[in-house]
Amino acid sequence: MSDELLDDETLVQNSTGVKIEKDKASYPFENTNVDELAAKVEQFLKGEGYVLETGTNKSGTYGKGNKTLRILFGAFVKRFTWKVEIEDAGTTTILHFIKDEKGYWGGAIGVAQVKNEFTRITNILKNFHAKHHN
Repeated sequence: MSDELLDDETLVQNSTGVKIEKDKASYPFENTNVDELAAKVEQFLKGEGYVLETGTNKSGTYGKGNKTLRILFGAFVKRFTWKVEIEDAGTTTILHFIKDEKGYWGGAIGVAQVKNEFTRITNILKNFHAKHHN
């Protein structure tokens, strides 16, 4: 089975348990714990320019861009927010990466910007997951 996002409604799962949906991606990791994975994800997102806006690195919202300016100027101002939830599931630690804002304030262009950024980040996380399991 492919591990690509096929369309807005298709759930895709590959042999390593990665699931990518329209608004959420889940990555199961073995041989790591919640704290280690949370630190790595936080470091990655901060390197991409994101800031932890609410919660903790284990269960929080990361954002980039200004919400007020996005509302005022639409697609001319980029704004992305993602919920990150990391859970202990016994022998695995699961990273959930979830769209927090859909981009509606930016109209069709804003929605496309969020979709493209979601795809970009989920692909990077998918590659990180693959390296962790090889």
